[in-house]
Amino acid sequence: MTSSSLPPETGDDLPIDAEFEPAEIKSDPEKGTPSGPGWIAFGGLGLFTLVGFALAAGSVGFIPGFQPGASKTAALETRLDAVSATHASSAEQAVSQGAEIAALKGRADSLRADRTRTVTDMRAMRDEVDSIQADIAALQRARVASLAEGAGSQNDAAAPAGVAALDARISAVEDALVSQLDGYNLALDLLKTRLDALEEKAGAESLTATSATNNRTEAALALSAIEAAARRGRPFLSAYQRLNTAMPGNGAVRSLSSVSSKAVPTRADLTATLPPLIDAALDQEARTGAGGSGWMRDLFGDGIQVRRKDAVSTRDHLDLATSALDAGEMAETIEHIRAIDTDLQPVFTDWLQNAEDRHLLEETLEALRLTMIAEERP
Repeated sequence: MTSSSLPPETGDDLPIDAEFEPAEIKSDPEKGTPSGPGWIAFGGLGLFTLVGFALAAGSVGFIPGFQPGASKTAALETRLDAVSATHASSAEQAVSQGAEIAALKGRADSLRADRTRTVTDMRAMRDEVDSIQADIAALQRARVASLAEGAGSQNDAAAPAGVAALDARISAVEDALVSQLDGYNLALDLLKTRLDALEEKAGAESLTATSATNNRTEAALALSAIEAAARRGRPFLSAYQRLNTAMPGNGAVRSLSSVSSKAVPTRADLTATLPPLIDAALDQEARTGAGGSGWMRDLFGDGIQVRRKDAVSTRDHLDLATSALDAGEMAETIEHIRAIDTDLQPVFTDWLQNAEDRHLLEETLEALRLTMIAEERP
């Protein structure tokens, strides 16, 4: 008896004896075959039919607010209105031009009629002259014949009467011609005189205007040069001469002649030179004043003054003069300095002359400036 390590066989290891049958294939009831007519195609056809009807109705205007050709129609109507307006304007222009042409034709006809009348008058006058010449020739022939045949006194008496009548006619024609020519000559002379007067007047006005403009320009330039020299305290003789030439007979310009060649000091120079002169005048007054108050000034300076009650002293006038000069009142400054004692006047002689020249110069320049401004205004 032999032993084995293999496990014992069980019933599950035995072969199965069975027949194999395939499972039945179940059909899906949801995937059935289509049935009935083509509803989708029918719906699409109906939709296309409705769209066609809508387009047809819109094209004939059955749908309000839907007019496919409205914009083109409006454009055509606008163009038609523009053409109509242009046509109307052209018609009006044609009517206006026709009226102008008719007026021109009327004027041409009038000129033609005047020419015809003139030609007719000249022909009538020429016929009259020819008739007179023929009568003269006939009389001459008759006179020659009467002289040759020795005609009687009757023919001799009739001849002078005919000659006198012809002379009268000739004289009348000559008088008419002379009168007409005299009228023409008089009219021409009057016209020529008037034209000469107008030309002379126009030339004079043009020359006057040009001269006035040039004079104003030259005067303005000269005045500017004088003002520039005056601001620097320099003489201005050449500029004054130009100004006098540009403004002849002007009194303000003539008043500048006395200062044109001087170097008139400026206001700044006058202001700077006045205080030393005031000190000199006060010193002189203190030395020569009554009561011998000069020693008091030398000892105490200007702090102590001796004067009468309610009296205006020299210092008061000089202080007022200084204040007026600082305020730009040159005339008032001169007036206060003139009011001091005559014994002190020589101290300010040169300064007063310069101040008066400066005052005259400034006042005159201001007057001339205002005069030029007034002339430039229309």
